[in-house]
Order: sequence, then C-alpha cells, then structure tokens
Amino acid sequence: MSPSFLISLILAASAIAAPQISPANVPAPGKRTCDVSKMTMALPAGQTVLSVPTLPPSSVLLGVGVQNYTCSTAGTFSATGAVAELYDISCLCKTSMFNNIQDMAYAIWQTAPASAKVPNLSSLKVPVMGQHFFVTSPSGTGISPVWDFRAGAAKGNSDAFVLAAKVANLPAPTGPKDVDWLELKSVQGALAAQVYRTDTRGGPAPTSCTPGATISVKYTSKYWFFGGTVKV
Repeated sequence: MSPSFLISLILAASAIAAPQISPANVPAPGKRTCDVSKMTMALPAGQTVLSVPTLPPSSVLLGVGVQNYTCSTAGTFSATGAVAELYDISCLCKTSMFNNIQDMAYAIWQTAPASAKVPNLSSLKVPVMGQHFFVTSPSGTGISPVWDFRAGAAKGNSDAFVLAAKVANLPAPTGPKDVDWLELKSVQGALAAQVYRTDTRGGPAPTSCTPGATISVKYTSKYWFFGGTVKV
C-alpha cells in the first residue's frame, strides 16, 4: 500500500467517523485552546513503569519532528536529542480523530519532501503552539528536553516553557518500530509540572551504523502536560 493512498484512506475515514466539532470543543473567547482539565490520559493496561499523573492535565499536544542520533565508536547509535513542532489537539478531545491524530500526522510526515523541516498539516486543522528541542542540562553535563511556547502561542511570557528530566520510559506497546513512551518531571518553567510522551509513531534508530554517522528519524507522538500554570 502506497503512503499517499494510506493518507487518503485515513483522512477519508476520519471525515466519515469523526463528529463535527461541537460548541464544547471550541476555545472560550480569548483562548487558543480548549479545556482539558477533565481529560484522562490512557496508559497501557497492567504496566507499572509510568506512574499515574498526580495533577490535572493542562495541555495535550501533537509532536511532529525528528529524533536525532550519532553513531558511536562501537557502531551503535546514541540519542542526541529531538526537534519537533508542537500542535494543539485539545479541541479534538471529543472527536474520534483524537485517537489516531498521531497516525494521520505520521502518514503525512512520511511523504513530505526530504527537504521539509516539518510537514504541511493544514488538512488536520491543528494550530502550532511552540517547539520541542534539547539544550545543555542546567548541571552542565548532558542534554535536557524543552517544550517551549515563548516564541509561539505564549509569546512574551518568559515562563511559557518546561525543561524536564526523565523519570521513566516504557517500550511502546506498538513494538520496537516506535520510540518509548516517557514520563518526565519539570526542572524549570511553568508550562507543566509533569510531562508524558505517549502514542508514539516512528523515531527509533537503526541497530547498526558507521562510527561518526548522524541520522534524523521522523516521529510523531502525543505530549501531555500536567499541572501547568501558563494560560493560552
């Protein structure tokens, strides 16, 4: 099955299955997102690695980007961070499109031109909120993930980011073709106190490589923020 046919099939199915967005799924006046405080994040049944969030959800996002790797002298890839665009999907929470938005975005991303830094997701009607990237850790050793709205939906708010540290990782329930699900805690910023990466598609590196080689692997996922105090 060709990727272009797969995209058409997914979009057609969503158009048929997904209900029209009701007034409850429209941002309140002056807001860019919908209320997600009563949403529940689904974790795989029976797993005990990722803890249940202790705070209410504050944002739910679609991440679309690449996982970056460098080949070590041992001939295996080591992770060197990620770069992604972050799209708000809070207003899709009461539609069937919410459950497979990461699949739809991944299919589009897979067929994007090699020169494209991000895919064209205009057909999904999801607004860009900010960016995900890595920076040098506050300790000065290693790198830390950041989710940042300061140049996007919360421009001018110096607290509209979260720099986090990993708490736990769980192999994706869909198998090794997809990167792990993650639980992280905030180190700096007010965008979230807890961050979870779920529903991953793509992203893992090949199992072997030539030392010194670098690679960027496309991926999509959902990102859940809990306990954030930044309003957008």
